[in-house]
Amino acid sequence: MNKFSKWTSKNTWIWSFAGSILIFLVVCLISDGGFSFKTLFLNITLASFAFLLGIAEMLVITSGDGAIDLSIPYTVTLCAYISASWLRGGRTIPGIFLILGLCILIGLVNGVVNVYLRVHAMIGTLAVGYILFTVILLYSKNATVQPSPVLSKFAQMQFGGFSVITILCLLFLAIMIVVMYKTAFGKKLHALGQGHHIAYLAGINVSKVLITVFILSSLIAGVTGILLGAYVNGSFQTMGDNYQMKAIAAALVGGTLVSGGKSSVLGTFGGAVLLTLLGTMITITGLSAGWQSIIEGAVIILILVAAEPGTKKRKAG
Repeated sequence: MNKFSKWTSKNTWIWSFAGSILIFLVVCLISDGGFSFKTLFLNITLASFAFLLGIAEMLVITSGDGAIDLSIPYTVTLCAYISASWLRGGRTIPGIFLILGLCILIGLVNGVVNVYLRVHAMIGTLAVGYILFTVILLYSKNATVQPSPVLSKFAQMQFGGFSVITILCLLFLAIMIVVMYKTAFGKKLHALGQGHHIAYLAGINVSKVLITVFILSSLIAGVTGILLGAYVNGSFQTMGDNYQMKAIAAALVGGTLVSGGKSSVLGTFGGAVLLTLLGTMITITGLSAGWQSIIEGAVIILILVAAEPGTKKRKAG
């Protein structure tokens, strides 16, 4: 294995960034305005939501056992609705505690169902998601859909071309790099991905780590719901649906192993940007939604195949 192969096998995030740069160049070539920092910054802002939810999925996927959190889009939508009603005036502080408490409860239920009821994460979180969707249908009938003007204005703020949402996401990215690769929790989480039984024999409290992961996933989804509702200036029943597959794809394209035990915070950001730019490119070409799904799937497969040889060689070594 040459030096380049060794480096890319350890830094699989590079493929999502390389793909993002390539697609951005294509966007510049086919768009009327050519190269534009405004277009780049706008796409990064839109990618921020996929990145946040990608981190939520990354946490769950890294825990191993083929785990994926399918309740995330429903948590996003419900928290967007609640934030529109509660995060205004004198109700802001109680509203924050209400949303955080709800997210902790959702994550706790997901964790308990998975850990103690022995229901696989995909099935358990999907069931919880259906319950949340029923709550959304009931709550949204008479709910306020537009966030407070203050919250909406905050979400639209920019500094030097970067939106406040992008800045918050970059800060969150730095925090998650520390959490995942420099803390005991991060090391325990990666150990779980190598095998729950092995982690248990190593003295790790598997149940505690798993439940913590589901709670963190729900909290991130809840905060994303608040920001997304404020950014689009409204809430609707299916607002989280478009991010379910994008979040999972962003994590996997970025270098997180679907089998668990390996994550990439930086790669998840690159994956989110790549998918967003890809959507922009397809929109410019005027292709239908069906073709958009086909092209997105093909690009994701190509990137995963490009990164796979290095992963296999590293495992073999």
